[in-house]
Amino acid sequence: MSSSGDRARILVVEDEQIVAMDIRAQLLGLAYDVAGIASTAAEALRLCEQRQPDLILMDIQLQGPNDGISAANEVRRRWQIPVVFMTAFSGEETLVRAKNSGPYGYLTKPFQLRQLSAAISVALEQHRRTREIFQEHGWLRTLLTSMSDGVIATDVDGRVTFLNPIAEHLTGWMTAEALGRQIEEVYSLREEDGTPLEQCQLRRVLASNRVITRERFLLTPRSGLEIFVEHSAAPIHDSQGHPAGAVTIISDVTERERSEKERQRLQAELQRSNSELSRFSYSVSHDLQAPAASIRALSEVLIRGGEGELKTGQLKLVAMMGDAAAGMQRLITSMLQFAQVGHGEIQIVPVPLNEVIETVRVRLAVAIADSEAMIECGDLPVIYADRVQIEQVFQNLLSNAIQYRRPEETLRITISAEETEAGWIISVRDNGQGIAAEWLERIFEPLKRLHGRETPGSGLGLALCRTIIERHGGRIWAESGGVGEGSTIRFLLPHRAA
Repeated sequence: MSSSGDRARILVVEDEQIVAMDIRAQLLGLAYDVAGIASTAAEALRLCEQRQPDLILMDIQLQGPNDGISAANEVRRRWQIPVVFMTAFSGEETLVRAKNSGPYGYLTKPFQLRQLSAAISVALEQHRRTREIFQEHGWLRTLLTSMSDGVIATDVDGRVTFLNPIAEHLTGWMTAEALGRQIEEVYSLREEDGTPLEQCQLRRVLASNRVITRERFLLTPRSGLEIFVEHSAAPIHDSQGHPAGAVTIISDVTERERSEKERQRLQAELQRSNSELSRFSYSVSHDLQAPAASIRALSEVLIRGGEGELKTGQLKLVAMMGDAAAGMQRLITSMLQFAQVGHGEIQIVPVPLNEVIETVRVRLAVAIADSEAMIECGDLPVIYADRVQIEQVFQNLLSNAIQYRRPEETLRITISAEETEAGWIISVRDNGQGIAAEWLERIFEPLKRLHGRETPGSGLGLALCRTIIERHGGRIWAESGGVGEGSTIRFLLPHRAA
């Protein structure tokens, strides 16, 4: 009790002075302390704040603009002090209002001493047990209050019984205002496209007694500014397993929704731009093939027909023109391949890598023989990929290894495979010129040439490899100990490429 010993302190709120004094005398006779007497709602609230009584005997009809029911609602919100109503008036509307304020009992005037004693004893005991329950489960309320998601609970009739601070922020309703209101008034949802819901999700839970998993809706708070939310809902049961209400967990996903739409827009724009760029590159490359071939052919005609007529210096210039045209043709061919590889569907089929290596050996037979390269290849797996494109990858990697070999040392190329949880890692290792650390990433960029213009090549071979591997859902990277230390190109392909 709040007073010394175990005597409960009771506040009397009664606007008829004689009745109030009579109740005071009865309370003293029952060994209770009287915390004070108030005749208005405002005075009752002031005494509650000052004296913190254990119980309030509240007349419903009071002097002033606010009645006892309004005062009881405020007492419940601010102090959770139990209230027993006293009234001689029992109209239906008044009784409904009184019931919604959560009183601990009723006394109909005039009442007997034993009725007063029984009502007070029951109210104090009920409040004591309620406080014990709240103390036992105080950690739960603290947990719900401190959650980063919104939490709203209702009773079995769909009336709001709890909002945590996040739910207050999302809905625009303070707990004191929302308590007792129908859930649809406080938590107004619509479908993502704005279509009204046929039934509130919490109503569905109350009707079905089943959990509803995470769903996305539009929430219209009191401010009117709609936000996207995701929520899940579940029924609440009492200690006997009977339905006691429902609870929902709410997350504000407005920013996530906006970010996702912006990502989709940018992705669509990027795909459109890439598609247009690829079409443009293909068109330009295709149109340049004919003039480049003509220049090369004409230079060869001039060389053959100009012997004896053209000076040595002039023949040398014509030969240089032919070489330049041949280099342009190689670049155009690479650009066409690079543009084409990003278009169309990839045909995923089982691909025996040992067969692929033999096919590439045949294509590069002359270069392999001229360079005297030694190619070692163990037992390679069957992968799932587009065979034509994987052949292109190995042809480019082996051609690079041959082209960038060290003349003073026999070129050795080793092809191996290692299985991981993510897929197969294929490695092509050589003992060639090696790669400086600052170039390990850049060599896969289009038109980035490690050895400059003095070495033949288009600068698109490794870029083409990366495009192919990434289209298969994999990735490619380079490793090297530095210049003169050889290099290893590795690529990862999923067990079944996307």
